[in-house]
Amino acid sequence: MKNEETEIKHRKKRKVKNNVKSKTLKNKKERHKDKLLHKKKELPLAERRRRRKRARKRVVFLERLSVACFIAAFLGGAGYFVWNIPSLKLTRQLDAGKEYTQKEAYDAAIKAYENALEIDSASVEAYRCMAGAYLGMEDENHAKQILFDGWQSTQDEGLLKYYCTVLLNEAVAEINDDRVNWDTIQKIEDVLSQNMLDEEAMEVMETACSRLKGQIESSGDLDFSSYIQMANQLSEFYASTGLEGMKKVVSEFGWLSLEEMELPMEYVDDYLNILENANSLTEMPERSDMIACLHKVEEVQAQFADIFVQMDGGNYEAAKDFIVTDGFLQIRDAFINGTMEYWDGSTYIPVSREYVILKQKEGKCSFEFPDYDANEDTAGVLTVWGNAMTDNGVQRSSLTYEPAKDGEGYYPHTEYVISYMCSNVQRNNGYVSDMNYHFETRVHTEEGTSTTMIGDWGGPYQWQKTY
Repeated sequence: MKNEETEIKHRKKRKVKNNVKSKTLKNKKERHKDKLLHKKKELPLAERRRRRKRARKRVVFLERLSVACFIAAFLGGAGYFVWNIPSLKLTRQLDAGKEYTQKEAYDAAIKAYENALEIDSASVEAYRCMAGAYLGMEDENHAKQILFDGWQSTQDEGLLKYYCTVLLNEAVAEINDDRVNWDTIQKIEDVLSQNMLDEEAMEVMETACSRLKGQIESSGDLDFSSYIQMANQLSEFYASTGLEGMKKVVSEFGWLSLEEMELPMEYVDDYLNILENANSLTEMPERSDMIACLHKVEEVQAQFADIFVQMDGGNYEAAKDFIVTDGFLQIRDAFINGTMEYWDGSTYIPVSREYVILKQKEGKCSFEFPDYDANEDTAGVLTVWGNAMTDNGVQRSSLTYEPAKDGEGYYPHTEYVISYMCSNVQRNNGYVSDMNYHFETRVHTEEGTSTTMIGDWGGPYQWQKTY
């Protein structure tokens, strides 16, 4: 109870004290306010107006300054943003590149276009303009690459058409400058493969292939390996594309209109395939005749293949059976009777394995093989005796073999002659006319020729004579 009374007394004392402090502070504020009003009353009216006006100016200035700072900050930020908008940056690079190109500063122009592509890798204009700069530098290879890369990146057919146009222009320039080669054909094939400028490209293709074939035909040393490769590639291109215009190209390229040409035996089958393929597209009488001619060449080579092996190995006795076979006798008799087809020759007809001489005259084709003298690198020559030579009414069957040359010159030179003939042969009761084999060896030197002849070769009454 006593404590509560004490607490009440303290509260009353604090309340009185706080009221005193509050009144004191209020009195101070009122005295300060009265003092200011007193001072204002003491200032002249003009001075008070001047001060108010100056205060207002400060406020207006601060407000305007704040607005100006805000606007400047806004415009600066907006300007930076606008300057760096990708489309505007791209335009600036393209414009710069075009200006450099006009001044023929192509390196700087290309750099500008590269910058443009870094901004927009799908910019068709950047690819097109860069290709134009490279063409201005006469750098067609880079121009083509840029256009092709641009087409692959953007799939823009305009770039593809530009690329094809550059290729065709190159091909036409090579044709006009008589510089047609297989690269020229491949450029045109590239255009045709893209299904672009088909009509123009096919016209250029026909001209280019005609020129190229003309170069091959006029070449003094016909490169059959290259020709066969080109002809096959043209045929494959036609097969893969089915372009109707290529049918004519393949047909015309698959025929060499030379009056005479030396075809290596290793390419006979390849050339035959080219002719047959071309003829299947467009039949040509001369080509059909050459096809038959080449089949005859292969037939003859097959007929003599084994006897060549035997003779090369020194097995001359193998010729005994060979020169009386039906195949050999048919060849002999066809030459004697003038009924041999395609194979030219008279009296002594050579057969060799290095190359065949093809001939075309008045729409007719024929062939012959080079003889020993004409072929410096011969591996050996067989000679069919196709002349009428009879003994007691019996036609001789004779074959000569000349082995590979020993050295560069003609001498020394050896011939081996094997004949089946009717001659006097010694029998028990004397000499009688009978069929027998003769083997003759002729050795030619600069001093002359020595001959060794063996009669009734391998018979019981074999004889030998040297002269």
